[in-house]
Amino acid sequence: MVKWIRVVYTRFSDYKQDAEFLVTRPEPESFNYIEGFVFVNSEDPVNGYGSVPLSPECGFDSTRVPLDSGPVLYCLEVALHHQQGDNVDKKAAEMLRALRYVRGLEFSAEVGYVEFLTRVKRAETEARANGSWNAPHPWLNLLVSSSDIADFDRNVFQNILKDGIGGPMLVYPLVRSKWDPRMATPDAQIFYLVALLRFSRRFPDGPPCRRIINQNRSNTSACLRDNGYDLQDCTFRTTFVDRKRRYDPTAILAPGQQIFRKRES
Repeated sequence: MVKWIRVVYTRFSDYKQDAEFLVTRPEPESFNYIEGFVFVNSEDPVNGYGSVPLSPECGFDSTRVPLDSGPVLYCLEVALHHQQGDNVDKKAAEMLRALRYVRGLEFSAEVGYVEFLTRVKRAETEARANGSWNAPHPWLNLLVSSSDIADFDRNVFQNILKDGIGGPMLVYPLVRSKWDPRMATPDAQIFYLVALLRFSRRFPDGPPCRRIINQNRSNTSACLRDNGYDLQDCTFRTTFVDRKRRYDPTAILAPGQQIFRKRES
């Protein structure tokens, strides 16, 4: 079983401090799963409050959001794996007690382990049903050092993307020592994954693809100015392309993304 929890923050500094505290703790003293995302401080059902609750029965009480909050809020998402009969509620409450989230804006669900693992598949099913899956939606993944992520939040999340992107805006810390040392990462013990996962509909129902690409370039420029690394521009990409051509020349693997084309004979 999985105890799945989301809590909300109004200040990025509090979110950052709690998330980094959790990812640097040994697993018996922390959660089994730690991620997080940014959402718009509004009633927008896609980008705003409605993206946070884990079930339709749990509404988002926007009156608990302080009036002086900024254009975006932050959600820390955690989970505890357990067996039926374990006192997981007590353990979760103890671990959450020290965190700085907004009291009253916590959401939880008890789900099976397989159901938890397949949660993204359900999102794909919904996207296919509403037509957004097959529309152009350029995704962007960035790695930003911990020392620069606050500036990135201020310049990108609170400015460029303050109205949302029509999909998840992930941001959460990673520990460098747990990564393959051959991977190009920021020169910091802790760095952040920023993933902009757009699910816009086709134009004219959604924004023109060119506008999205230009916005991604603005985000990348902000990241590079702050000494972050765009995964698309890392030297690791060259190695990956070379191995793809060598071991999968007919592009059998992952054809749905249409990144690699079958080589002409």
